[in-house]
Amino acid sequence: MANIKEVAKAAGVSSSTVSRVINHSPSISDETKEKVFNVIKAMNYSPSSIAKALTNNKSYTVTLLVDVDDEKSFQNPFFYEIMHGIEKFVYKKEYSLIVANLNTTMKKESILDWLVKSKRTDGVILPSSILNSHIVKDLKREGVPFVAIGETTHLKESFSWVDIDNKKGAEMATYELLNNGFSRIAFIGLDKNKIFSNRRYEGYCSALEKSDLQLDKLIVIECINNKNEGYTQMKKLLESNSAPDAVICADNTISIGVIRAIQEKGLSIPKDIGIISFDTNQVAELLYPTVSTVNVNLFELGYQSAKILFEHIENNHTLDQGLLISTNIETRETTKSR
Repeated sequence: MANIKEVAKAAGVSSSTVSRVINHSPSISDETKEKVFNVIKAMNYSPSSIAKALTNNKSYTVTLLVDVDDEKSFQNPFFYEIMHGIEKFVYKKEYSLIVANLNTTMKKESILDWLVKSKRTDGVILPSSILNSHIVKDLKREGVPFVAIGETTHLKESFSWVDIDNKKGAEMATYELLNNGFSRIAFIGLDKNKIFSNRRYEGYCSALEKSDLQLDKLIVIECINNKNEGYTQMKKLLESNSAPDAVICADNTISIGVIRAIQEKGLSIPKDIGIISFDTNQVAELLYPTVSTVNVNLFELGYQSAKILFEHIENNHTLDQGLLISTNIETRETTKSR
């Protein structure tokens, strides 16, 4: 494989000029850049990441900061979809992605301090659930770009973040049911401690209001998101005097329990009760009947998080921004017209 001196000789320029071309220096003319890149391609030259890092004081790595004590995140396949999206964009930029545990210490320093102060990372992506004012201030003080995955409301500092448009998704889910003849729509799985859940509830309320329908809080159910709770809460609703004719489930694990309760009652889906759920379509397609879903693009969530991070890395004057990723409705058997 050719080295930088051989590339410089073939292009008729100095080694330092080749280095500046590789690092996209604005001081090099377009004509020289084109000539050097043509020689690089012809000679199959690839500068080592170590050499590049030494040349321009960059690590050519970005860090995905996580909390490994949060077992639910690592057991959740959604985490790996997001990470796949991040890795896809990072690879495109010829960087490496490292995953670091927030609670690790290196030489008596927190992992974040160790990475930042020793210039071992050029940027950080982290879930908003572990972000706090201390981390924000440390990263800003050290001039390290970062992006949060998930909207936050508990911090006053400005920073870039990316999230799913949960409010719009819930509006679309409500309209899907209304347009198919359902009118008394329950919401099962509200968690007021989570921003994304509150945004979904806001979307549900907004769609009802725009449709001139009264919100009935008796059919808005706060519960843990699992199939047992879905079953228990749906069973209670069916035995009450305020039974719904349709249900929005916070996720597909809840919908498993909801379907079981409805079928045990001898009711038909969707003839008697319609169902739509958030999140993964893999489970939805395996259930009977197949469940209509609000699909969330978690790969795109990760991809756009990395894209915005590199905007900050490449231009330190980039303004902070919040980005919402659109959702779409996948209509299946549980919301067919009545």
